[in-house]
Amino acid sequence: MILPQAIYFTDEQRGADPMRVAKELPSGCGIIFRHYNDENRVKTASLLSKICINREIPLIIAQSPDLAHRTQSIGCHIAEYLIPQIPLMKKRFPKLVFTATCHSEKSLHLAAKMGATVAFLSPVFPTNSHLGQSGLGLMPAALIRKRSPLPVYALGGITPQNWRQLASIGFNGFGAISSLENKRFEKSDLVSSR
Repeated sequence: MILPQAIYFTDEQRGADPMRVAKELPSGCGIIFRHYNDENRVKTASLLSKICINREIPLIIAQSPDLAHRTQSIGCHIAEYLIPQIPLMKKRFPKLVFTATCHSEKSLHLAAKMGATVAFLSPVFPTNSHLGQSGLGLMPAALIRKRSPLPVYALGGITPQNWRQLASIGFNGFGAISSLENKRFEKSDLVSSR
């Protein structure tokens, strides 16, 4: 399964209210719900799931396949350090799609070997989520993507302008926080870049 082209990542530190964003996202987007330290994470995920089901927005729950299963989400997103645990998670939750954040070509290959469906290569460009990191840059990211056995989504500092470049070199989609919250992407940006 290939995910929608644009995936909104919730972020409890610097992001907006995920419910509001879910109601306003353009059609053809998906959501990865993180909010790891939210004391009401289960309730928030359940409410978000209802909005996503109603709007036909694919929802993926980060780090918790059990919560993904309970909220009728399509999948579970895994941080790089948890990639080796994907086979055990898939055995317990075979209907879930598993995505993974990868920071190198080596981790992309490991994610494929462990059974991930999609990898998010991060950070491609400098981002507020990782202050002080320069990002991989366009050409190194392109080389890693080219050698990847998985569909690759770009994550980190994605804007409509650099998304057009990334799409032209074969990235399957992107993940973003502020660009999608602030409605920088028009529907035409998402459709025309495919």
